[in-house]
Amino acid sequence: MAFVTGDVVPTPGEETPFKVVFKRGEEIIIEWPVDSKAAGETDIIETLASLADDEEDGDD
Repeated sequence: MAFVTGDVVPTPGEETPFKVVFKRGEEIIIEWPVDSKAAGETDIIETLASLADDEEDGDD
């Protein structure tokens, strides 16, 4: 089974300078534009935290 990764990648020539990309192996699961690398890294952390919160809510 392939790991899921989340990265902030540069997007030269695009409307925003970076995008967040979640991939499973080589398959892109979801991506969205961000204004900075720091903003993208924050988005990744917040996304993972919200998934953990959802998992905890489901245990009740």
